[in-house]
Amino acid sequence: MIFNNYIVQKYISVSVLFLCFASSFNAYAQDKKEVKPKMIFIVNGQEVTEEYLTVLQKENKIKAMHNGVSKKEKKAIAKRFKERLDNNFVMKIEVFSDEEMLANKKKQPVKSKSKSKEAKVVKKETVAASKIKVGDTITAFALEDINGNVLKSTDLKGKVVLLNFWATWCVPCLREFYEIPEAILSPNKDKNFVFIPVSVGEKRSTVVKKMTELKGRGVDFNVYLDPKNEFYSGYKKQGIPLNYIIDKNGVVVYISMGYNKDNLNKLAAKLTELVD
Repeated sequence: MIFNNYIVQKYISVSVLFLCFASSFNAYAQDKKEVKPKMIFIVNGQEVTEEYLTVLQKENKIKAMHNGVSKKEKKAIAKRFKERLDNNFVMKIEVFSDEEMLANKKKQPVKSKSKSKEAKVVKKETVAASKIKVGDTITAFALEDINGNVLKSTDLKGKVVLLNFWATWCVPCLREFYEIPEAILSPNKDKNFVFIPVSVGEKRSTVVKKMTELKGRGVDFNVYLDPKNEFYSGYKKQGIPLNYIIDKNGVVVYISMGYNKDNLNKLAAKLTELVD
């Protein structure tokens, strides 16, 4: 996944909107203390600090940020980082060469205008990311969880719902998963609240394997399956993680796309207003 300069600056100055693009009521049990993975930042094959990224950003040297690495890239740097690569998230940062930096300086006035256009495009895409809008009433559905139990929309009457779309390969989704127990689930435990994380386009065995792995690290809650994207296709246009807060009457009251601390805090705050 590649971030343009607009999003790069948002990441360094505040927090990046991490986003992946995709072609039962006891939905949580958080008995273990989660071991949250850290971010490993890679520039030219070397691990760098977030402070160093700030320097690169100030010098306009960041070309792209890839939220994760391919299996081939992971294998290539595995010897250097060993088990840290498996237990943490990896972000690979591309930097401009000296020649590209020189060319960029010559194009600076044009680049400034295009950046403004890019910002508008990003904002437009974010707004248009959901087919379901705030104020819409959700349609009837039935979802099967990884244990074979079926949850129907009619079972949610009188409940506030956080509907979450995610995937096992989506790093932002997994980063969000590590934060959700403390930020969302614990404060709303034993209340009129249901968390429904729906895996997008993946078979049961893949999801079960990932959730077993996460459980071993203290992230332990139930998830649901949408292997053919039949449910997800009615909600999205692009991008996960994608969250919908649905009130007790089945009406969508809040939508959030992408992961960052600010997004998560806003979700938590909105739920606090609704859940009793």
